[in-house]
Amino acid sequence: MIKHRFFLFLFSFLIFSFAARSQKSISDSSIFIPSLGINYSYHLAFGDIGETYGNNHAVGADATFKLKNQFILGVGFEYYFSEDVKNEESYFSDIKTKKGFVIDGNGQYAEIFLYQRGFNIQLFTGYQFDFWSANPNSGPFVQAGVGFMQYRTQIKNTENTAPQVQGEYVKMYDRLSNGLSLTQFIGYRHMGSRNLWNFYIGVELTQGWTKNRRSYNADLQNGESLDHFDFLTAIKLGWIIPFYKKTPQQYYYY
Repeated sequence: MIKHRFFLFLFSFLIFSFAARSQKSISDSSIFIPSLGINYSYHLAFGDIGETYGNNHAVGADATFKLKNQFILGVGFEYYFSEDVKNEESYFSDIKTKKGFVIDGNGQYAEIFLYQRGFNIQLFTGYQFDFWSANPNSGPFVQAGVGFMQYRTQIKNTENTAPQVQGEYVKMYDRLSNGLSLTQFIGYRHMGSRNLWNFYIGVELTQGWTKNRRSYNADLQNGESLDHFDFLTAIKLGWIIPFYKKTPQQYYYY
C-alpha cells in the first residue's frame, strides 16, 4: 500500500511539473527546479540488520523540488535486495530433519533459497550550496529525512513442493520487521546545460528503529529481542531528470 501511494505521488508530481514549465537559464541564477531522480545505492549493514543480513543493493526514485532560495524538499523511495542472508542454518529449525533438511511433499529434500527484500520511504529536506560549482544550481548539498523502513526474508521454494513454507506458513519464518527511519545525505549535485547531464553522488546514512511484526516466529529462540536498531551506510549515485524549459543557447539576428 505504501509503495502504491508513492508511485501515485510520482505521477501527480510529473503532471504538476509539466504544467509548471517555463523558460529558465540555469547558469545565471538560482531557480526553482522540480526534478525526478533515479538512483542506485550499495549499503553496508550494521546493527541488528547487519547480524541478520549482509550488505545490500538498492534502486530507487525521488521527486525533488529545489527552491529559488536553495532549500530542497522531496520524497524518496528505495527498494533493498540481497542474496546475503546470515545464519541460514537457523531457519526452519522446527521442521528440519536431524541432517538439517526440510522434506517436501514428494518425500524429497526441498530446495529452499533465502533472500533479503525491503524498502525505505522518506520525506526529506535539505540545502543546495553553490560553491565549487559551474552554476548557482550545482554544488555540494545536504539532506535529512524521516520515513518508514521495512525488510524481511524472502523464502523461495523451487517448484513450490514444500507446503511447510508456502502461503500463510511463510509468515512464521520471514521475520518481517518495520518501523521509523531517519536518513542523512551529503553529496554533490551537477545540473548542466543538457538534460542528460544531470546527476548527484554522495554518502547516505540510514538509522532504523524497527520491530519484528510477526506474532509467532517458529524458529526464533525464546527471549530473542524483537526490537531492532538498524544502521546502513551507502554510496549513492543518481541521475536527475529536471522539468523546466531552458532558454535558447543561440540567438539569431535578421
